[in-house]
Amino acid sequence: MGNLILSYYLALWVFVPVFVVALVMLRSALRALVLALTFTAGAAAGYLAALATGRGLMRSSMGAPPADATFLIFCTAAAIGGGLLAVFILGRFSKTSPWRRP
Repeated sequence: MGNLILSYYLALWVFVPVFVVALVMLRSALRALVLALTFTAGAAAGYLAALATGRGLMRSSMGAPPADATFLIFCTAAAIGGGLLAVFILGRFSKTSPWRRP
């Protein structure tokens, strides 16, 4: 349960800055909201996937349990990758790119 609450806090800390930057760049609240929600959902999914599988994957490759800093870097990279993948998929399947000004 603690990891789920932590992921909510991370989603809030990711969503607000991405939304503000997207709002300034795109000048459209709806497009900024779609972009920020997509990135945040992908980042949360990547973070939770890394959280669930990371220790096992890192233990098998290093032979010992990973240090907390290494695990945090792994989870952060997975969150960034998940967010970028989600935005890429959104761009592929939408008629107009949400990050381009109308």
